[in-house]
Amino acid sequence: MKTAISESGIRLNVTEHIMTRNMWEFYITDDKHSDDIVRALVMGHETEIGDVSLSEILPHAISRTTDLNEIMPPEGYSWED
Repeated sequence: MKTAISESGIRLNVTEHIMTRNMWEFYITDDKHSDDIVRALVMGHETEIGDVSLSEILPHAISRTTDLNEIMPPEGYSWED
């Protein structure tokens, strides 16, 4: 897990990164409602935080990792050291 901090001070505990075929990025947080419904920062047409269904996005995933040392932080965020 890595903590991402926005320029305005929002802190997100990111546990996983998923990218889909349409090049949307999902920064999955540690705020899970169930094994399927998770909270994520989604970078697509817009950037927003909300609940997503893993069963809906995973069939479209082109990459999925929990090794966040190889991933850039979300746009407008930086990784906390």
